[in-house]
Amino acid sequence: MFRTLRFVGTVALVICLPAILALGWWQRDYLMGWYLAHQLVMAKPEEKNQLVESLSKLGEHAQYPLLDYLETSDAKSAPDLCFAIGAMMDHWGGIKSKASQEFYHHLARRFQNLPDDAKTEVLRLMLRMDDPQAREFTPAKDLSGGTRWILGIVAKDGKAPALHASVSIVAEILKTSPDREFQAICADIVSRAIQAGDEDTKVRAIQLAIQPETGMVDLTVQALQDPSVQVRKSAMLACAPALESISVDVLLPSLHDKDSEIRSLCETALGARGLRPEHIKLGKLITDSNPAKRLEVLDYMLDDPELDQSVWLRKLSHDPSAAVRVGALRAMAAQTTVDMSDRIDQMSRTDPSKTVVELASYYQKMARKVQAAETSTTLINQ
Repeated sequence: MFRTLRFVGTVALVICLPAILALGWWQRDYLMGWYLAHQLVMAKPEEKNQLVESLSKLGEHAQYPLLDYLETSDAKSAPDLCFAIGAMMDHWGGIKSKASQEFYHHLARRFQNLPDDAKTEVLRLMLRMDDPQAREFTPAKDLSGGTRWILGIVAKDGKAPALHASVSIVAEILKTSPDREFQAICADIVSRAIQAGDEDTKVRAIQLAIQPETGMVDLTVQALQDPSVQVRKSAMLACAPALESISVDVLLPSLHDKDSEIRSLCETALGARGLRPEHIKLGKLITDSNPAKRLEVLDYMLDDPELDQSVWLRKLSHDPSAAVRVGALRAMAAQTTVDMSDRIDQMSRTDPSKTVVELASYYQKMARKVQAAETSTTLINQ
């Protein structure tokens, strides 16, 4: 029995070994790709260039090993793997080659499963793939499907480093691509960058958001309240020249910014919109966080009869403080040059404060009595 088993085993080995050796020889380049990719992950700095060169020459036999190792990479190995991928695509003739484009789509499909560090390196690789001689950002032009997929993932849950690289890609796409779907994805990335990016990323995103063609001016306005002084300053510099899209009311709160340079920039921006120094002073008072300061607007108006009092009184009548609204209501009721009965009537019906509602109703009744008395006097005199 034992002899029989040994004979069978010997026969099987004789038959199978050549097949195994043949299979190994047939797949030798693919196996070499796995070996070299593994060596690259483990390599010392002085060994990496040679390994990258060897991987690039393997061509298609190296692409799947590189992608598989990229899916399990870390902050140390991801840059080397992406560098090898870039070298491989260069060896194929660059991003415009058919082999590079096919690989790019494989990379895009796997992007969602990559670790955060690998995602960031892939985005940096996309920037390196751009052809400086081309009129358009090359991955966006030739590989729009993959680029849409990658940027869509970043817009949904990208971390700060990935957003930083993505903003640079978006900047190139917005210059040339009229594709609405692309622009919508770019808008999502800019929005996320302003909300979740690091300081430098936010600054770069603000410069994109303020451009009229992007339709993201509101994001720049949002950045005026960012915790970072540098971000707020960049937002103010972006808003200042946008005379048509950024209103005075949007800028006024920045008159109270903790940073003196931002306050100065805000005053300059308001001056460019036609506000005189006295208007800027009123604007600063009316946007003060202290209700008592906002009430000072009423005293200031009495000292300057040339001001359009109806504009400022209407603003005060919408103040979040009931005390300020009461002050505005009394001033409106005392008006003799401007009819503000429409706003008083509205306050008597819709104001959230019961006190303000009652006071507005009282002033309405008094106004009707005065009007009735004047009408009677006119009739008697006739």
